[in-house]
Amino acid sequence: MEIHKPKPWHGWREFLKEYLIIVVGVLTALASEQLVERIHRSEEARVAERAMRLELGQDDGQQAFGRVVLAHCFDNRIAQIHDGAFAAPADQLRKWVAAYVPPYRSWDNEAWKAIVSSDIGNIMGAERLVDWSAAYRIVPGLNETNARESELAAQLRDALPPSGEPSAARRQDLRRLAGLLRLANDRMSRGSELFLARIRPLDATVPVASQQTLLSRARALYGDCVVAPDLRTPPAAGDPSANLRGFVHQPDPRPGARR
Repeated sequence: MEIHKPKPWHGWREFLKEYLIIVVGVLTALASEQLVERIHRSEEARVAERAMRLELGQDDGQQAFGRVVLAHCFDNRIAQIHDGAFAAPADQLRKWVAAYVPPYRSWDNEAWKAIVSSDIGNIMGAERLVDWSAAYRIVPGLNETNARESELAAQLRDALPPSGEPSAARRQDLRRLAGLLRLANDRMSRGSELFLARIRPLDATVPVASQQTLLSRARALYGDCVVAPDLRTPPAAGDPSANLRGFVHQPDPRPGARR
């Protein structure tokens, strides 16, 4: 086998030529590798944002939409129990209490947790990351309030004896629990409004078909108290004046509605 011996350089010009070829080749390879990595990381960020849109819009978003739709219904029903705790007949109270079953759901943020535990947020950029976090910051509060509401609803059902006339202490306890549940419903509805407002700029809105289905089913279950929300209206919780006053029940402006 013939072996070719390396040719000696003939001067500095030929050496620099060979050197530049090697350097350019290495730099091109590195640049190509970085470009491929950048494309790969950008794709990871797009997939992560898509996962968050699905989680916020089609999971948590539908739950939030449902709470806003039924806010007046739950407030009217719990107001009946609260206002009638001392005056209403025991059997009527039992019917009202049995009918008060607000939905208990898990409010998920698994896609967000995956972002936080990785370095994908660095690719998304600080401003974009803050936009996503603004929506997800509401989720723990909704989870906590919803769980507390479920516990209070269970206590409400236990506050009345299964038969007979409840004592004055039992009626007082019923009124107290109804007041706490009314506050929980207000927090859930206001938090849900704010949540829906914050996911809208992220293109994570609840699909229109899902909105219509939820409205139709809510009206079939609860009747005329169901309100179709205007998702373009700024949420009450986002008003700066919310920092200046506490929780106050506002009367329902519709004819025949309870305060």
